[in-house]
Amino acid sequence: MTRLRVLPWLLLFEAARTLQAHLTDNLSPDDRRRVVRIVRDAKGDPRKVARRDREELRSIAAKLDLMTLGRDMLPIFGRAARGRGRKR
Repeated sequence: MTRLRVLPWLLLFEAARTLQAHLTDNLSPDDRRRVVRIVRDAKGDPRKVARRDREELRSIAAKLDLMTLGRDMLPIFGRAARGRGRKR
């Protein structure tokens, strides 16, 4: 039973590591700092992000390679999906 409780946390940790590596590879340090500043100023509330900042976030997000991120995440979430579902 203990192993089953640990597994989702390990999958989430692996997904976070993959995401962090992807962001580091695809965004400049200035872009990452700017995203942190915008989110911090809005206190994590998307409704508090100014229109100009929202447009800047979109332009930064456009630099991300989402296809590669998806391919990198597939093995992680594929393992989680295999553990669920109907038993035959």
